Amino acid sequence: MKVSIITVCKNSEHTLERAIQSVVHQTYSNIEYIVIDGGSTDSTKEIINRYLHQIAYFVSEADDGVYQAMNKGIRLASGDWIYFVNSDDYLFDNNVIQDLVDFTSTYIDCNFIYGDHEARYTTGESNIHKPVPPEQMLEEMVSLGECMIQPACFFQAELFRKLGPFNETYKIAADYEWFARLLQDSSLKLCYYPRTLVSYAHGGLSGNIPALFAEVFAIQNSIPLYQQEPWLSKRNQKLQQSFIEKYDLLERTHQLSIKRLHHIEAVEAHVKNLEQQIQTLEAKLAQTTATTSSPVVQIQAEFAALQNKAEALQNRITAMETSKFWQLRTAWFKLKRRIGLPADNE
Repeated sequence: MKVSIITVCKNSEHTLERAIQSVVHQTYSNIEYIVIDGGSTDSTKEIINRYLHQIAYFVSEADDGVYQAMNKGIRLASGDWIYFVNSDDYLFDNNVIQDLVDFTSTYIDCNFIYGDHEARYTTGESNIHKPVPPEQMLEEMVSLGECMIQPACFFQAELFRKLGPFNETYKIAADYEWFARLLQDSSLKLCYYPRTLVSYAHGGLSGNIPALFAEVFAIQNSIPLYQQEPWLSKRNQKLQQSFIEKYDLLERTHQLSIKRLHHIEAVEAHVKNLEQQIQTLEAKLAQTTATTSSPVVQIQAEFAALQNKAEALQNRITAMETSKFWQLRTAWFKLKRRIGLPADNE
């Protein structure tokens, strides 16, 4: 079974190579790798050129967004199944494609397979996301909860001929619209594979929250099923519930920010008090140094004077020892010791 893997990129020099390596290092061999570049102006194309011998198709030209690039890749693909590895994502390990192929061999009636993904955040944190099972997915799409994400999906190639390509009108959420088409077709079987498939970088195009939700709600409003009961009521309930949850989160965040602000103010006051204490201690230290320096200087002066006196006395002694008088005095003391007379103080 041939698997086509498609990577679309533009100016992705910082993340692309890891994505490419996660593909070319797969243990499954029957892979057709397609890279669609949107006319990069950085070193993206140079990185791709290093792997051309492992890439079946490489296209580099200006396009009208990521979904147009993905549709180009779909048209080039000749595999039985298609997987998309975005330029800032990477396959979770080297056995992902092999395991997916094995899964399709076991569950031969699956048309579409989705799995878990590792979510990587700009904070450096990461965790594993597990989507809901297939029977809950359509309702989860309404609430925008734990839905499947395109980088953790394995598409049977025939699906794009049956359902059509991605709608290029949407620049951020076209995969959401395509999933809605998929879920409404009761002839197709979705399968959940409880395995982590990809490491997904949160904060790309879909990180533009206002634009993302504008497209998502426009898509929901364009789906006839979602305009009918009971789906209309479900949408309303989910929106109300989401509003309550978000407002509660906003209020708790606001209260927490107030507490932290008060804590910061208290810490700042404490720091200011410590600074004043330090300034007071420094002033006292300077004053103490000033008051104690005079006696020290006086003692040093007296010591120097005593030292000078001692040196002067030593010089006088030396001079006396060399004089004739001193020589006679020394001889007299020696004579007295010899004859046994009491010695005078020398």
